[in-house]
Amino acid sequence: LTRNPSASVGQVLSEGEHRCVALAAFMAELATSGSKSSIVFDDPVSSLDHRHRAAVAKRLVADAGHRQVIVFTHDLAFLFELDRAADEAHPRPSVAISSITRGADKAGICRGEPPFKARRVTDITTSLGRQRAGERYHFEQGNEDEWRKTVKSIASTLRDTWEIAVEEVVGHVIQRLSNDVKTAGLVKLTAITVDDCQQMRNGFGRCSELLHSAAAALNRPLPTPEALTAEIDALAVWADSLRRRQGAVKLP
Repeated sequence: LTRNPSASVGQVLSEGEHRCVALAAFMAELATSGSKSSIVFDDPVSSLDHRHRAAVAKRLVADAGHRQVIVFTHDLAFLFELDRAADEAHPRPSVAISSITRGADKAGICRGEPPFKARRVTDITTSLGRQRAGERYHFEQGNEDEWRKTVKSIASTLRDTWEIAVEEVVGHVIQRLSNDVKTAGLVKLTAITVDDCQQMRNGFGRCSELLHSAAAALNRPLPTPEALTAEIDALAVWADSLRRRQGAVKLP
């Protein structure tokens, strides 16, 4: 831009650089306006590299401390960036995450919770408990076909959630979709015991067994609602126990 001042910005800057300049100009103008009105962004980090994405997330969270900030995005990695930035902010701003999906002939279906991959273990286990309670009538009425669907659905979600629980446990050091290795959090991993690892593998294995097709001749009965509750509770207790123990671990 300095060497060829007659060139337009769009001829010099890349798409990502152009977006960075536009965001910077908007935020600078906003900072001097004195207005506390809400601001809305639609995929603000498209075409940006990881460094600029993290910077934008921190800037939006900083503004959320004194105004409403609404962000629409299909980028799950950026959602995690925003959540991490909110966790690091003092005080942490109030955050509400919703998801919008579409059906076969409908769009704009809103749910007051994040997409599954962005949900925490406590949220998922609570949702599974509601699902089991709402569908146990299939078991009580002897409708094996529908109850089998419920069992498969809960078992599949539980197996995925065990993996998410492991991610939460090691997330003090390393997280997927992040370039950071948080060495300060390494001490938190000392709270994990061999028994914790065994419990996790056992719970994961039981969920996998429920999903596998058994030989017809064995005619194994489907698990009862109480058995499913026990599996959900086992995961919730495991995750909560490690969360509390890791929270108590600190370097001397």
